[in-house]
Amino acid sequence: MKKILIIQLLILFTLKTNAQLSAVDYSSDEFTRFKASKTYIVRTGDAAFDKELESAAKELWTVTKIDFLDNKDLDAKISDKTASFLLSVIIGTGTSHQDYHYLALVNGGVKKVTKYGYDDMLAYCPINHFADEKENTDCAFRVRNMLQSMIDAMAIVQKNDIKGNSKKIVDGLQKVYNTKSSKIKDRTLLFCQEAIGTKLKQSDIAAVYPYKFEICKRSKIEQAIKDKSKEYYYYQPAITLNKSMFVFDPATGEVLYFDYAMQGMTINKGNIEDLVEGIKGGKK
Repeated sequence: MKKILIIQLLILFTLKTNAQLSAVDYSSDEFTRFKASKTYIVRTGDAAFDKELESAAKELWTVTKIDFLDNKDLDAKISDKTASFLLSVIIGTGTSHQDYHYLALVNGGVKKVTKYGYDDMLAYCPINHFADEKENTDCAFRVRNMLQSMIDAMAIVQKNDIKGNSKKIVDGLQKVYNTKSSKIKDRTLLFCQEAIGTKLKQSDIAAVYPYKFEICKRSKIEQAIKDKSKEYYYYQPAITLNKSMFVFDPATGEVLYFDYAMQGMTINKGNIEDLVEGIKGGKK
């Protein structure tokens, strides 16, 4: 059956989507094969990233049985059709300006990792490559929330029986996420300076965002995730050729807001205005 992708956004307007999270139709052959597989958590060789990914997988992953695999051994295992893989991956043409960067879940059965394309991903979370996560492993500080959001996305697709083409999957997930957006005003919203870039100033946000917020260093969001803080939410861009915007609960990895744009390499005042509209219930 046809695979269906979701949340961090439009790769191609009609057929494919670059989403924060992505999943196949739960009734598809691909999902059935995944559920019967053993999932290998692939170490990158970056100690900080691998520590966070292993810890998160051991605590959060209950979908399938898991094991761990070093990246150097991946090519020898990748053709195993009884296996699935959770890995940091670059998909595209091999030129940095045309590549997409993800934490992705895929079934085994290909000859090489480079053979994977969008249609092969069961779930994925984009990396903020064109801002503060130049290397895939630069997202180590938030990988726990990334993994939880992927697990949640698959569950939402199943629970809400979201079916259809990729656009319908995206719209369905966005609708579910954004029903929670009104809660964002109840906590201080953190904007990571490194993640949003330097063009968007505090005065720009203050002019349109009427709730509590703080522009902070990445280290504060990292600590909020470690502490499972219930004092904050945080705004997370994911710009990997296309642009996605999320609000996460650092305590749970829950997504409370999602929006996307087909074009754009920076977060701007209009994106914050859209967020405010979502909090007020006007943007679905």
